[in-house]
Amino acid sequence: MRARITYSAALALLVGLFGCAAEEPRGRSVAVVESSIEAVHGIEGASVSVERLRSTFTVVDSATVVARLEAGATVADPGSLAEYLLRSLWTIGDVRPTELAVYVEAADGSRVDISSGAIDNDWSPVLGRSDSPFFLVNKLSTEPVKSKLGPWPGPVPTPPADAIVEIDDAASAQRSRSANAWIAVTIPSVSKAPSASRVK
Repeated sequence: MRARITYSAALALLVGLFGCAAEEPRGRSVAVVESSIEAVHGIEGASVSVERLRSTFTVVDSATVVARLEAGATVADPGSLAEYLLRSLWTIGDVRPTELAVYVEAADGSRVDISSGAIDNDWSPVLGRSDSPFFLVNKLSTEPVKSKLGPWPGPVPTPPADAIVEIDDAASAQRSRSANAWIAVTIPSVSKAPSASRVK
């Protein structure tokens, strides 16, 4: 009787262990990723989805984010924002994506192109359209994207601190940079030699 009880207990323990392992969640849900993106400074709202797209010969699992900026906000660091949004999509655990698509829109619905930032950060190749505020990365198993993403699902990325700023702040920073450049070009450096007017 004791052996039978011990065997039953061991069997129940194994079932419990394997059951827990099978039910252990991998990655984040679409809703959690969406909420984390909406919490980024300067983003008014976000819509995240994972969709299976079928054609005659291929099946694509596309993870997509549509991020809408707050009124009066602009993207100051497109590379940082692109990096964050792409890595956020890679944390979704519902299904392993085969492409990552990013849309960014201003508050008035106009397009915000951050594809140049993605390219600068080695997310290549990047595909996009000039008439639509989106780009996608679809070579996830080739370098350099494969190494940048790492194993799926990826770790939760750190939100970018200054990727999005108020338009007035961005304009002020640009005016300051322009003024400094003008000063450097137009105002000669002061010579250490005494001027002729001061030499008696």
